Amino acid sequence: MLRAGARHPDANELEASTSWRQDQDLDEQQYATLNEYLQLEYKFQPRLCLPADSENGEVTTGARDGAAHVLRCLKVWYDLPADVLISAVNLFDRFLTKMKVRPCHIPCITVSCMNIAIDQHAEDTRQPRNVTVEELVSVSQSACTAGDVRRMSRVITDKLALAAECRAGTALHWLRLLYSMMVRAAARLNVPLPPVQESDLVNLLEIAVCDASCVNARTGELALVIIYHKLEEQLVDWCARETSTGGTAECAFYLNDFAAQLQAYCHMSEASLVSTRNVVRAALSRYGARGRAHPQRLVWRLSERTLKVLRPTDRLTSLLPTIEEQHFAAEQTANRNRSGSESSESEETSDWPRSPVLPVYCNN
Repeated sequence: MLRAGARHPDANELEASTSWRQDQDLDEQQYATLNEYLQLEYKFQPRLCLPADSENGEVTTGARDGAAHVLRCLKVWYDLPADVLISAVNLFDRFLTKMKVRPCHIPCITVSCMNIAIDQHAEDTRQPRNVTVEELVSVSQSACTAGDVRRMSRVITDKLALAAECRAGTALHWLRLLYSMMVRAAARLNVPLPPVQESDLVNLLEIAVCDASCVNARTGELALVIIYHKLEEQLVDWCARETSTGGTAECAFYLNDFAAQLQAYCHMSEASLVSTRNVVRAALSRYGARGRAHPQRLVWRLSERTLKVLRPTDRLTSLLPTIEEQHFAAEQTANRNRSGSESSESEETSDWPRSPVLPVYCNN
């Protein structure tokens, strides 16, 4: 018998065998998921062909990009996860691929796609949604009602057959899967990788999917190009800081080898991958040239009724004229004979309410 606290002679071999078996199971699970994504990639792939200028009342690429940036505004405004934004943009592009719509319906379709994406995320995470349809309509200023959004959501759900489909397969799912596979393979080979935050990759993906030039890019290629774009940037910084280039050369060789393996496994052609890389880099360059973290912003349109309420505040000043109080002011002031009645309705600030301090609100 073994003494208390003593280990079996074959304990290390058993632990190593168990760890290796777990790694094998995890690798098989990842490749099974990758095969599932490959089968669903065709179904989730938009194929838009939008004109740059509208000739016959068609939806243009500018309108598409505007809708995508409105979706990102809503995502930032309500602090929604990236899954909601990527799913909403994917729904929007797929619906425009399948249906011919008029430009006047784009705002309602945009909010409806966000509404469906929020419902899907709440169902997947089993958490109640914290954004109502009325709030989406109000903040987006889409000029439609909550009932219009609900009806359009049902139309989009029916046309895209969302009720019976598997919702895994967006570019974000590909991004997370490919990056986790790369990290695991590098750790198994003891290859050092430059530190990359998943949030940075997700931000790059959001920028890419909001650009119309990246719409028709293959989902797997888009995710792979974004991962390698960020890794190349980190690798350049890493080379500048490291005095020894041995680890850097090993890392670069591993990245190229892993990309070649994925490219062969996913049947990605070299020409298509290079084209996707050029398109993504151009989109990221255009975004970076603006010099702002979030180039889109909400434009608040005020109605005439709201302007009438807010107009008195335009004339408020922090400096008030001095009032001279003299006891003989009343005696020296000449009497005026009013030749006619003067009404404040003729003044420039005659719009209701006319109070210079507080606006008057009526409940009726």
